Amino acid sequence: MTGVWEGLAELARLEAERDGLQERLAAANRHLADAVRRHDEALAALVDETDDVARLESLSLTRILAGLRGTRDVDLSREQAEVQAAQYAAADADARRESAQAEVDDLVRRLGAFTDLEQRRTELLAQREREIAADPASAATHARLTEMASRAGALDAELVQLDEALAAAGAAREALGEAARHLGSASDWATYDTFLGGGFVADMAKHDRLNRAGHLMRHADAALRHLATELADVQVASVGGVGVTELARAFDVWFDNIFSDWAVLERIRAASARVNHLRAAVDTVGRDLAVRRVGVLTSLEGLADDREALLSSRRASDA
Repeated sequence: MTGVWEGLAELARLEAERDGLQERLAAANRHLADAVRRHDEALAALVDETDDVARLESLSLTRILAGLRGTRDVDLSREQAEVQAAQYAAADADARRESAQAEVDDLVRRLGAFTDLEQRRTELLAQREREIAADPASAATHARLTEMASRAGALDAELVQLDEALAAAGAAREALGEAARHLGSASDWATYDTFLGGGFVADMAKHDRLNRAGHLMRHADAALRHLATELADVQVASVGGVGVTELARAFDVWFDNIFSDWAVLERIRAASARVNHLRAAVDTVGRDLAVRRVGVLTSLEGLADDREALLSSRRASDA
């Protein structure tokens, strides 16, 4: 009787894990579709910006008119800066697409391991029926134990899913915290350059910090996408993505004045606000997951007690 119960509990756990992976795969496929769309849009924008530069660099009416206005060098510099920004956005979109595809591929691979569950269920139920046939008086006990086994297996799977979601929340919290610290540093340098005239050295130092902040924002965004996928099988809403632009770095390189510096500073401030909002959201999700985990453990303990009481009662009646 115990062997069948343990087998059914394990089967229920595997079935719940499989169902959870399917939920996560659906979420991962949605993220991939969005990443592909953004990648295609970024490539289209890059083509447009490259065409603009080509028009200004070639012998064309556009170049002649720009030269007559005396603005060709300024226009060309602006267009070249916009091409660099478009290249940055395209590379970022490509990295997101590759990351999303890798997550989908991993989930598909893991789902491939769940191929024999129906056969295992058939075999276990047949074994249970043989035990009932040998001892008809135990039918009610078997039915109750089967119900308990299914519940215990589902709870075991939920515990694993919650632990994975908690780990993803912890990774996202760490990534967002690192991004927030570097955005604060970048903001300090941007403010210095805007109001105190930091000059070339300060400008380059600011760009280094912006580059680092951009890298950390992409890392945080990837961590949040993974968290959103992990939350799918525990029915928790996603906390969203970072959603940060390229921070106007190329624009500031070419036009070092208060207007472009203001653009950089405002974008850093917007990014900082977004990161702080997401940190609070992730913290809330983490607390909710932890509360649910305690509830699952309590339910598992109660099931174990109920099972032992049922078996003890059965042994007493047999005696």
